[in-house]
Amino acid sequence: MRFESLGPPGWVRWLGVAVVAGVLFYGSVLDAPGSGLSPLGPFGTFGLDKWLHGLGYAALAAALASALAADRSALVAALLAAAIAVAYGVGIEFVQASIPERSFSVGDMAADAVGAVLAVVCWRLAVGGLRRFESPPSEG
Repeated sequence: MRFESLGPPGWVRWLGVAVVAGVLFYGSVLDAPGSGLSPLGPFGTFGLDKWLHGLGYAALAAALASALAADRSALVAALLAAAIAVAYGVGIEFVQASIPERSFSVGDMAADAVGAVLAVVCWRLAVGGLRRFESPPSEG
């Protein structure tokens, strides 16, 4: 069994990427900033906005890795996914710099990068585990 046969078809995977990227764009650029966010997120460490950035870009990176894995090795897909997700987050921050209600934040970019990297590491470990169960190619 091939890894690609375990998931949805490629077009569905890319649709997932588009949906996640669209939600991130909407929440980061088009939607008015939320004033009701708690100052501290889980565990009382970073602000809730940083946790949301990390989770959002983790979702984007995981969706990208899944879509990119169709015609690449899992490692290459994971590396590309992390790079694309981080670049998207940096791009969003530059867009926000030109919006009066928004601001450019290196902290947000760092949270995006941490989320994306953690997601692709977990994705790569999961794919490696699934691939161990693939049947070896038949000799004939």
